[in-house]
Amino acid sequence: MSEHKYKELINKLQIDIQSGVYTSGQKLPSENELADTTGYSRQTVRHAMTILENEGYLSRIRGSGTYVRNSLPRRSTSHNIAVVTTYIGEYIFPAILHGIDEVLSQNGYTTMLSATRNRVDNERKILTDFMQKPIDGMIVEGTKTALPNPNIDLYIQLKEIGIPVVFINGYYPELKKPIYVVADDRAGGQKVCEELLKKGHRRIAGIFKSDDIQGHRRYAGYAEALRAAGISLNDDNVLWYTTENREDLMAVFSLRTLENCTAVVCYNDELALQLLNILQENGVDVPQDMEIVSFDNSTLAQLSPVKFLSMTNPKEQLGQLAARKLLNILQQNEETPAVLPWGIE
Repeated sequence: MSEHKYKELINKLQIDIQSGVYTSGQKLPSENELADTTGYSRQTVRHAMTILENEGYLSRIRGSGTYVRNSLPRRSTSHNIAVVTTYIGEYIFPAILHGIDEVLSQNGYTTMLSATRNRVDNERKILTDFMQKPIDGMIVEGTKTALPNPNIDLYIQLKEIGIPVVFINGYYPELKKPIYVVADDRAGGQKVCEELLKKGHRRIAGIFKSDDIQGHRRYAGYAEALRAAGISLNDDNVLWYTTENREDLMAVFSLRTLENCTAVVCYNDELALQLLNILQENGVDVPQDMEIVSFDNSTLAQLSPVKFLSMTNPKEQLGQLAARKLLNILQQNEETPAVLPWGIE
């Protein structure tokens, strides 16, 4: 593709928009139609329109077309903040939500909570509902962040109507310059595996979640620690699961995955407790025959009858920082993502 050609077309479309040939909110001709009328190839047209979209001239709505971006009036302030997480009343989420609400309430904001249960269909419904409500911004825990997300168009629309979003725990790389607060999962995976290596373990299994980006990053850190120790990673000793199939996969494949291993890195405490029960039911002595390490240091780990190392999640701090970043954005200030370290207690 000639750089000269697509830049020519960008210049022409910018002039058409600025001169009123295409007015604010107007739908543009399709890529095929523009290719026919301008004489440029469809590839050149698509490239030019993508750049104009990134620069804020155009907005693409899936299933509808490409429009000249509206100059929308600033929304009236409601002092409501929508908070969307995968779950609400269980596991680490009460601590995260407490951190969010503490900061928002101190600044005169009301929190409106919803949970997706890590389902993209629920996420779409929740986002659509909130777009019709008086809210100033959103704090969102992404749904199945390791997979292509079918709701990206709604996040783009939220930005266009003046509702900023700050992500927690994970985010969607498809979005342009998302603001997020996450734990350093790659470093956490490396650190927890290194703790096992220090104890002399050399055959270390791993069980990770495949539909959330946190699982991929914890796996990456685990793999790096093994490689740094001169140990080859064996695929037979790694088990991947999703939100929907954890129970079935663990029941059928967990013992096979741990064969010939003396330790295992678990994605989180929920998984670690499930594995502990399976091992005990099969006569495996934990931690004598199999040492478990995990993430989150939740009440599940703290109250477990068999103690195991669980990395400390900066959950309340994460919620507080996400809320502060959103408030800063609402005050028209620039913000940047934040990555928080895991700890060991």
